Amino acid sequence: MWIAIAVLAVLSPLGLFLPDYFGAGEAWGEWSLETVKEQTGYEPEGMKKDADLYDAPVPDYSFGEGEENLAKKSVGYVGSAVLGVGIILLFTLGAFRLAMQKDRA
Repeated sequence: MWIAIAVLAVLSPLGLFLPDYFGAGEAWGEWSLETVKEQTGYEPEGMKKDADLYDAPVPDYSFGEGEENLAKKSVGYVGSAVLGVGIILLFTLGAFRLAMQKDRA
């Protein structure tokens, strides 16, 4: 399982290459409110209402400022994948420990 997760993390920069290669624009599901309006002709109310509700911890998968080359962007994608897996792992281990403590009590 860990090998599969590592392979997926290393392959995550494909999200940079494939949309450009196929002329798809942005990665699927990562559209801004403006992009959705441009593509559909309207702004969904729920999306408009919640657009500023959450700021990503690593916006655009970038750990730096300004325009970056493709290699730096790829490192940012892999770093974001590793960070995400680490956060999920910490939450899972914490929940597991809490459950084990309840079973002992």
